[in-house]
Order: sequence, then structure tokens, then C-alpha cells
Amino acid sequence: MHSTHTTTEPQTATEGQSIHPLHTAHPPLTDTRTTQPAPFNRRDPLRPCTDDPFRARFGQNLPAGLREEAAGMDWRTFTATYCPTPDLRIEGLSHSPLRDNRRLFSATLTTSRPGRGGVVHAPREIIAMGTISACTNLLADAGRRVEILTFRQRKIFNGTAIFLEVCDNGKRCWVLGFGATPDSATASAMSRAAHRLHR
Repeated sequence: MHSTHTTTEPQTATEGQSIHPLHTAHPPLTDTRTTQPAPFNRRDPLRPCTDDPFRARFGQNLPAGLREEAAGMDWRTFTATYCPTPDLRIEGLSHSPLRDNRRLFSATLTTSRPGRGGVVHAPREIIAMGTISACTNLLADAGRRVEILTFRQRKIFNGTAIFLEVCDNGKRCWVLGFGATPDSATASAMSRAAHRLHR
């Protein structure tokens, strides 16, 4: 009597193939949660701040306080607000040294009076210890008191930018002055400060 033996080879899976008939490949799970931008104070400090009009133009941040006040302004609005054309300007400021660290400052006070005599140029001289003191006294002599609360200086290209936070008699504001030298930029900023405070 003959018997027949049937051998069944175990089923093996080749690479990448499942031996289970119902198994199908699934894509890897992905995180579908949406991420929110980081708060402003936690963002990369080197990342450009598009809300800062001065940084957008010159690559440097505005001083704190002014930055928050001017956030989102375009350049035209920013300059119209903080760089107005003053009706009383300190121009041509220069100085020569004296004894005891004092300086003799010379300048021209230019007054623009539309319909009231046009433009008037008045030369002035004053002895002071520094540029800010000289400008403060020149403006005070013209009836425009300016008290400085914050002073910031930036080097831009071949010139200087001076930011001032100023006040007088309860009124407070920021201004910006440009100049080829720190002295001329300070004179420009002080003139604009007097204009904003006393117009």
C-alpha cells in the first residue's frame, strides 16, 4: 500500500510584502495641528521687524517707546510726524574750544514766517559745555523751552540720526533729526522738538 505525503512549504513574505491578506500599507502619521506665530517678545531678535519704519529703511531699530508708537507707519507718515519742517531752525552750528572745557558756539536761527516777513536769519553766539546745552539755550532765548527725556544716536551711512523724547509744560513727544555730523543732527532734532512742543 502506497501512501502519498504532501508537504507544504511554509509561506514566507518577501521584503515589502505582507503575508496577511487584509494588511495594507498605511502612510506615516502626521501632526495636523496648526502652529501659531510666536508672540512678538519671543521671536528671533535678529529677524527683521516689518512694523518698524526706520528698520525697514535703514536696518536699525527705533528706540523703545518710539518703536511702539510708530509701529506700522509707512515712511511718509513717519517723517511727517517725527521729522516736521520747523518754523524756527538752528542752522550752521559750529564751535571753537575755550578754557575749562567750555566752547563758543556759533549758529544761525532761521525763522520762517509765511505772510509775516518771510524768512529771517539771525546769527547767534553762545558759550556752553556741549551741543545739547547750546541748542537748549538758543531755543530758550527764542521762547521755546525743550527738556530732553531720552537721547539716542544712530550712525547711518555717512551721517547721523538723533532721536529725542522731549517734554515741556505737560506736553511730550518724540522727534528725529538727521545730519552729516552729530552736532548738525542734534541741532536738527532740537529744532524739530521745539516745533512739535510749541506749535
